[in-house]
Amino acid sequence: MRPLRVVGLDLSTAATGIAATHASTGESHLWASVLDTSKRPLHTQTDIIDVAVRRACGYGSGNRPLSAVGVDLVVIEGTFSRGSASDYPLHHVRANVTQWLSRRGLAYVDVSPATLKIWATGSGASSGDNKVTKQQVVEAIIAAYGGLLNIPRDDNACDAVALMSMGLAAYGQPLAEVPETHRRALDSIRWPQLKAVS
Repeated sequence: MRPLRVVGLDLSTAATGIAATHASTGESHLWASVLDTSKRPLHTQTDIIDVAVRRACGYGSGNRPLSAVGVDLVVIEGTFSRGSASDYPLHHVRANVTQWLSRRGLAYVDVSPATLKIWATGSGASSGDNKVTKQQVVEAIIAAYGGLLNIPRDDNACDAVALMSMGLAAYGQPLAEVPETHRRALDSIRWPQLKAVS
């Protein structure tokens, strides 16, 4: 089996985290970045994020593939809803991205924020004295993967790296050894069947 091409996405209207196992033209190259789209109209944010996601998945302008072998899997941090509907812009961006992935026939999977925290730190606690903070996730991801790629010290970028690494580990290609207390996160996700591993 060839090395999988996986993209991790922490979508946000302010700062989207993107991590991938490859360059947009298909060559193996681990990278992570943060896309600053804050203080712009929603349609502009959506366009900027859309272009970045397409590029990370190996597509250029006009939806033309930039490589003979495309992305195998996109792992996306799931969203949640707030009572005031203040998260509508994020749902809009997410729907735009997932619709494009679906139209291209690209496999993607959602990972809940709590599951991502378990993968990164071993705990998914979201409240109380043991609550896992964004800073704890940043520290854990940089400690685990910082020797393999340059990771911006940003919670969005670190979430994207965590998501990418989860996707690789789920299909037997881990970036690094992960304790069993963390690996249990993989069991709560319904991983799609990939063409590359069929």
